[in-house]
Amino acid sequence: MHEISRRRFFRLSADAGTAFPAGLLLLRGVGMIPSQDVLGHVESRICQLTAGYERNPIGATALYLRRHQPVVRAMLVEGGRSTAVDARLHRAAGRLAALWATTRHDVGDSTCARVSFAEAFEHADLARDRPLQAWVRLWQSSLARKAGRLDDALQLARDASAHVGTRAPVAGRAAAIEARVLAAMGDRPGVHLAIDRAWRVEGTLTAEQRGVPGFSIDTLNPLTLAELSAAAYVELGATRAARVYTDAALHRLDQAGATGLRSMARIAAATAELHQGDADRAEALVNEALDISAHRPNAVMTRRARRFLSDARRRVGHHPGMTGIATRLDTWDLPAVPA
Repeated sequence: MHEISRRRFFRLSADAGTAFPAGLLLLRGVGMIPSQDVLGHVESRICQLTAGYERNPIGATALYLRRHQPVVRAMLVEGGRSTAVDARLHRAAGRLAALWATTRHDVGDSTCARVSFAEAFEHADLARDRPLQAWVRLWQSSLARKAGRLDDALQLARDASAHVGTRAPVAGRAAAIEARVLAAMGDRPGVHLAIDRAWRVEGTLTAEQRGVPGFSIDTLNPLTLAELSAAAYVELGATRAARVYTDAALHRLDQAGATGLRSMARIAAATAELHQGDADRAEALVNEALDISAHRPNAVMTRRARRFLSDARRRVGHHPGMTGIATRLDTWDLPAVPA
């Protein structure tokens, strides 16, 4: 079934993205013991904020979170609630903390991101929010990989799967993140097996579980998985394999409007072009990626683009276009997000 699903991904187009709502999480005048309406409002706004995360400026997202995390935390301090209400508040607090951690990561503040992801995991545990627990473990795995702690990164990626069933969307994401770590370790067979497992999971998902492309905690779209697959193969140096996924995904990602995925898939495609000797095409793809993310600069894009430049210098030496990319990155300011 997974092979049918993967072939279907390469044929079909994805759905369009979700618009960013106005007035997120405005809870003025709310008491510390929330009504069902207030709880529903908070949960709805968190879902909308999550759905719009990668399409909107990081600073704007962080501002909403900075204002309203204390509101939910204050609700948790108050007594007199049922266990069910407590669980819903912990779930909300966990997801807000996870989003805040993601904003910190995306502006290059790994220290604050680690602290906030740990807070999110604790709330998720108290809420029995297993998808969030698994999702946080994957972020922690990525942070460990970037810090060079590959054994820890691999264990965290594998721990993520223990929190959910094998048919959960986050299980597919976990397999793809595991593949990225194995690629950093140079384990070629392991990467192939993990990517295959990720697509097997994707093949079992319902339309609701696939959702739309882009940032998500509870869904895994095949376009998202394609970008994760390409990233793992780029890490491995298997750029022909990466290109299979980027070639299939780029146009459909543009249709979906998922800013982060569109940019990152282009960096992966650029690396593949570079390795196949087309430096001009590679340069064009990186510039497209920077254009797409110009309204939403972030540390992930900066890191991947600089890694591409290092690779390009080794392969083609001095190239005017690569110098232009370096200049753009030097003047590409990350958003100022207060800690």
